[in-house]
Amino acid sequence: MFECRGCGDENLEMVLDLGIQPWGNHFQPTSEDRDLPRYPLEFYVCKSCWLGQIGYTVPKEVMFVNHGYVSGTTQSLREHFKEIVNEIVTKIDFMSDDYVLDIGGNDGTFLQEVKRHQVDVLNVDSGDLQAKRSEEAGVPCLNEFFNLKCAERIIVNRGKARIIHASGILFHLEELHSVLDGIKSILDDDGYLVAEFIYLPKMIENCAFDQIYHEHLVYYTLHSLSRLLEIYGLKLVDSRIDPIHGGSCIAWITHITSNESQSNNLIDLMEREKQLKVEDLEIYRNFSKRVSKLKNDLNKVIDQIRSEGKKIQALGAPVKGSTIINYCNIDSDRVECAVEINELKVGSYIPGTTIPVKFQNTTVPPDVYLLLAWNFEKEILKKLEGFRQSGGKFLIPIPHPVII
Repeated sequence: MFECRGCGDENLEMVLDLGIQPWGNHFQPTSEDRDLPRYPLEFYVCKSCWLGQIGYTVPKEVMFVNHGYVSGTTQSLREHFKEIVNEIVTKIDFMSDDYVLDIGGNDGTFLQEVKRHQVDVLNVDSGDLQAKRSEEAGVPCLNEFFNLKCAERIIVNRGKARIIHASGILFHLEELHSVLDGIKSILDDDGYLVAEFIYLPKMIENCAFDQIYHEHLVYYTLHSLSRLLEIYGLKLVDSRIDPIHGGSCIAWITHITSNESQSNNLIDLMEREKQLKVEDLEIYRNFSKRVSKLKNDLNKVIDQIRSEGKKIQALGAPVKGSTIINYCNIDSDRVECAVEINELKVGSYIPGTTIPVKFQNTTVPPDVYLLLAWNFEKEILKKLEGFRQSGGKFLIPIPHPVII
């Protein structure tokens, strides 16, 4: 048994086994490379601190140096970042020497919006391509992993950060404790960490098992996050649930020495967690049963569509889609291809399969799109209204398979 990534106890229980899967972002150039390295994808809950987590760690150097995810390709995400920046500049009276640090800021999309408000910025991202695109967009970027040593160097050169932004990062951390130590060190005395992360209660509610993949190492409730932050002299002061990514939590975090009290929103959400009994194994066991049923139901719907002589293509090839495809044993005999607008994935294959990824604009549409990027359903359906009007259908897999 391994130790909890948060508290270090060995009091863990496996509640969901998604099988042996390849790293979901390993888009191979040919179908002959389908025998990629595969790793256990098992979801555990710590019965001491109730932190959700996967058991196996694919080294961060494998997953976060050369990968094809760029945040600027999604209009919904750009608009979401704009909303977050507006919240920040409304709350914070920035001084001339203040700056915003984005941990894992990808191609600089978030910080580009910050710069429009005449605030200095710094990105830290381990992805080679992402760091290059950030610099090209006028956003300075340190191309490395953020941790305590990185934070100490930044403090010497730039001082402490008034705002630290971390979108989709707190659950990626192999060096979880060093990163939190670094955040504690580099955060200004009256500064805030604005963190966006998968919200475990919402993931369970949506049966969004596709949020579980090797890049996502930990899964938080507000209670489990609060316990972890306390170790490093930090505390939650505000939070809200946002629909982005199918249900994320946006939390405002500051030093525990701050006089700022918890917001009503945070108090209400933490009370709701108690009502949901997020610190009872039964909710996780029920989640596992629902995931198994979803797998069976999705395969039945796909087989029914195919029996009618209709063609299916996957719309989008997100990492989460790899979890669905591999767990449900879907291959090119049933889903002929995936179509993408991200040119970095076009010409490859969904990891572990013979499903090719093609450019959406030059591929003849199918009868039915399997919407793997279901969390951007509204944006995608709006863009493809013409496809629907001409009789095309969408198969939405989460929270339960439905054709629209």
